[in-house]
Amino acid sequence: MKIQLCLCLMIVFAACFSCKQQKRAVSNSLWGIAKDSGYSGSCVNLFKAKDGSVIISWVRDISDSQSVLCYAVSPDGKAFGPTIEVSTSDNVHPHAENLPRVIKTPQGKLLAAWGAANPNPKNPYAGLVYFSWSADNGKSWSSRQSLSNDSNSIDQRYFDIDILKDDRVGVIWLDSRNDAKKEGSSLYFATFNEKNAIVNEKAIGATCCQCCRTDLFVDKEGNVHTVYRKIINDSIRDMVHAVSYDNGNTFSSAERISADNWVINGCPHSGPAIAQTQEGIAFAWYTLGSGGGVFYTTSKDNGKTFSKRDSVSSRPSAKHPQLQVSDAGDQLIVWDESSSQGNRIGLQVRSRDGKKLENTFLTDSTGRASFPVIKALGNQFLVAFSGRKHADDKEQVFYKIVDLQ
Repeated sequence: MKIQLCLCLMIVFAACFSCKQQKRAVSNSLWGIAKDSGYSGSCVNLFKAKDGSVIISWVRDISDSQSVLCYAVSPDGKAFGPTIEVSTSDNVHPHAENLPRVIKTPQGKLLAAWGAANPNPKNPYAGLVYFSWSADNGKSWSSRQSLSNDSNSIDQRYFDIDILKDDRVGVIWLDSRNDAKKEGSSLYFATFNEKNAIVNEKAIGATCCQCCRTDLFVDKEGNVHTVYRKIINDSIRDMVHAVSYDNGNTFSSAERISADNWVINGCPHSGPAIAQTQEGIAFAWYTLGSGGGVFYTTSKDNGKTFSKRDSVSSRPSAKHPQLQVSDAGDQLIVWDESSSQGNRIGLQVRSRDGKKLENTFLTDSTGRASFPVIKALGNQFLVAFSGRKHADDKEQVFYKIVDLQ
């Protein structure tokens, strides 16, 4: 009788635990809220400052040939203030994989960074990354400067920025300065000093896939992580991870997060994502090696070993994944993929230990939505993307709140 009672209690407990694990994503509306709806817009990005405020940034099309970087600020990520233009960014080149952005430092200064065209005899498709600072909440901006003054740095793209543990700003980017005998760009790392100038510039990676975005991530312990697509043995283009335990002074050797062995003579234009979970770090990325689509893996030892990859979406068109973790440990992955009539935003919910709980879509199958970005807001998530509800609409920037129930 005691054995039967114990078994019953175990079954009831397991059922209750399973119910708690089966969380479901609920958003406030199908497409969310359109930002800056009077203009065409694209290249949306999100940044969450240490004071909890959230900045949404995007590229506004002024005309067929000119654009400008814009942003808006929210105290909590749920309602944004007026649109502000970065006046020095009138040379911005819209490119959703080379995302422009505006961030806020712990000292309260704003840093804007964006890509611009830099055609030259060596590379007619080259670009440079420019930055500009504001110390008065965007009322005025410093003159724009490129990330490097080295005359050999003729192509700077696919950059990322984060706040280091000592509150300095760190930046990585792909650079044309490389070993001419091998294909690919170099990965550079630098920091900004107290005078808002780039310092400590150095190469930390080589033979990088030239046109996939990079990810720079500083975890809660202050470790500095980089993730990017590397060209291996002249033909394989797989994702690799390196970490710095000394605030970016030195980095570990780059290790593959998954041996996909994707052989491709070209660039996929889809970079990786990284986030810190309650058990370690997690990654999401796109590949067509040994199967196709978006995949997920984790590491409990800061990138020394990785779990077997797990499919997020097996559609070959699934790209541009982004990953965030709530305060409670719930994990959300967003990506874009083609649908029967257009392009839509996919969303996957995973448990604290990385188990799949739900797959759904944030937009319908008839619209054209792409390049999602996501930020955790406590136990909610803010998701933004660009797209068109209907084929003949102008491209716009949308955002929405996603709850887990």
